[in-house]
Amino acid sequence: MGIKKQLKPRFLQHTFLTGAICIHTLLAISSAARAQSKPAEIQIISDTRFQYGIGLIGESSAHPEIIDTLRPFGKQGSPTNKQIRPPIWKMPQWASRYNLKNTPSVQHGDTIIYQNQGKKVSFLTQGKETTISLEVFGSKEYLKPRIANEAWPHLLLEQRTNQMPIAKMKELDFRISARLLYSINKTGTAYDPGLHAAQVTFYLLIQNVNKASAGYSDYFWFGLPLYDSRHPILEEYAAQDLGKEDATKKFILNVASKEIYSGTLHDKKWINIHKDLYPLIKKAFQKAKDNGYLKTTTFEDIAIESTNLGWEIPGTFDSGIQFKNLKLSTEMQE
Repeated sequence: MGIKKQLKPRFLQHTFLTGAICIHTLLAISSAARAQSKPAEIQIISDTRFQYGIGLIGESSAHPEIIDTLRPFGKQGSPTNKQIRPPIWKMPQWASRYNLKNTPSVQHGDTIIYQNQGKKVSFLTQGKETTISLEVFGSKEYLKPRIANEAWPHLLLEQRTNQMPIAKMKELDFRISARLLYSINKTGTAYDPGLHAAQVTFYLLIQNVNKASAGYSDYFWFGLPLYDSRHPILEEYAAQDLGKEDATKKFILNVASKEIYSGTLHDKKWINIHKDLYPLIKKAFQKAKDNGYLKTTTFEDIAIESTNLGWEIPGTFDSGIQFKNLKLSTEMQE
């Protein structure tokens, strides 16, 4: 004998549907409330597509004024204001022989290029992402191999930040993709790895921004090493900033490369980094204190004052690198 299909009474079906609708509504309200209460993401680095151009700085760190502007995407206004936005990024060229000032842009396909004898900067926008390439031709920049305490060419991207107190952050979300294009040692028989290299590090200038503090304006350098021509895998480096006449003599801590990514840029493949920097900065700050720096500064006093990223070439190297997907953001503690 077959089992009869049991039907739910109409009132039970109605009650079930009404209950389901109520639960669904409550869940939707709860989700909306959570979305409204979620802390807003704050961008520490802005204009990561370089839409507002780059303010070019000259060869001497004693004169950090903008001398020209690279505008690969033309003069851009803000979304709510058609007035031309000044560049957020700056590009120092410390100790360079060849200044990019007054260098016209050239377009090859979708790539916009600024190039002179000593360096090359390229921009490629695909969809919502811009890839920037930085190249330095050390074989043109150097007339002879560098000697001890002699300055070296730089090609950097630099940006001041909104100086949010680090102690009040929940996390510090850092992302970047990087790929080495080439790095050729042309120093010759004078090559000394203690003097000559090609390096790329992402630096955060961590500064005491509390005007009521006795240590106001004191700072240290926190570095994320991406490439060093001498070492595929980079160990932690902690020391005083020295090596040239205009060195800051402040504490530098570069974390070990294994702390932020696996592999090596020496392979000339894309390296993708996604890391919470908050615990690394807290650890670096304590190490600075342990080494006798920032004596009158507390963790509650510090913020990210600025960032910089790019080539330092203390050797006769021709080198190129690409970056994309750059992001540095945070959520503040409730």
